[in-house]
Amino acid sequence: MSNYPDYVHQTLARARADGQWCCGQPDAAALCFDILALFPGCEEAQQLVYELFCDEWTIYDNRVAIQQNIDEWDDRPWQQRRRLALSYRFMSRWNGKYKMVHDRGGPGDVQKILEDGKMELLSAYCLGDEECTDYAWTIFADAIHKAKDPQKTLFWIGWQYADLGFFADAAEALGELCSRFDDEKARRLLAEVVWWRDNAYRIPWIPPAGDGSRYDRMMESIDPSAPKTKDYVQRIRNENQLERIAAPYRPSIDKGLAKLFEIFTPDKKEASAPTLVDWSFLDKDDGQPGELPDWVKKRIRMFEKWKDELHTEMLEDLKNMHKWTRNIEPPSTPKRYDPNEPPFDPSEMLGDFDDDLDET
Repeated sequence: MSNYPDYVHQTLARARADGQWCCGQPDAAALCFDILALFPGCEEAQQLVYELFCDEWTIYDNRVAIQQNIDEWDDRPWQQRRRLALSYRFMSRWNGKYKMVHDRGGPGDVQKILEDGKMELLSAYCLGDEECTDYAWTIFADAIHKAKDPQKTLFWIGWQYADLGFFADAAEALGELCSRFDDEKARRLLAEVVWWRDNAYRIPWIPPAGDGSRYDRMMESIDPSAPKTKDYVQRIRNENQLERIAAPYRPSIDKGLAKLFEIFTPDKKEASAPTLVDWSFLDKDDGQPGELPDWVKKRIRMFEKWKDELHTEMLEDLKNMHKWTRNIEPPSTPKRYDPNEPPFDPSEMLGDFDDDLDET
């Protein structure tokens, strides 16, 4: 670290100071990514992001937020990517992010092509058909070739990959952009997705990766008629292939060639890392309905304040949906708030409903 300019040391010191307070970790990590955009090899910045993410309340808050979308016992491979994508969205801070959120379509002259590529990515992200990623890149490459503004198009593609948890692909697209154009925003986003790519295996609030076997075991108790993980993926893949029969695009790598690589390439083992959460409870789950999680109970109390038919129906759906969602215990240590910041008063925005906020 002694070889870096003084402002690097000052920025990292500020990140450590800001990151000690409740909810300060994302902004503190953003300072580290600012440094990594300028000095990609700065190991102290890389490690500090991980240390910030290891804050126990950050782990708890992310576990609860992700659980509202995916049960922790769901170990289907594409759900792991969704967890990473959600984590990235929750924790990411960079100038222009919210502008990009509202620019879902990309540059107008190639918007239809980009939309086709994103639909392929969404099939992998939501439905688990990994073959779709090969088709997606072929389509995106066509858009880059035809675009009037390849710089903006590449940035949009890189962000789409990052937003859906395809961090290696995001790094490739943004790396290509940075090799062709002097783009400060792209360098900043590239620094962040490279960190997520290299550290995805040790995000402390994400359960260990699996192959769907735990999900299949749980579903035997919940709904024995539900398709097994492999059967589900194959059905989706067959449907996707039927839709592509008339499409002009082909996968970026021939299937036969890909199979040859699979034969001669050893199975990729996920790198191991020390865990701050004891995930052994997942394999001990008996698959029976249990007590609703705290966050579900709070939402129920909120819905019960409305007496209309719509919220009554939502209330029943909520109860039925989360019968097998397991409670996550909050940390025993209280949250630490910055004494120089005014305390947050939820009643200023929510009035009487502030009693049901997820505060501990």
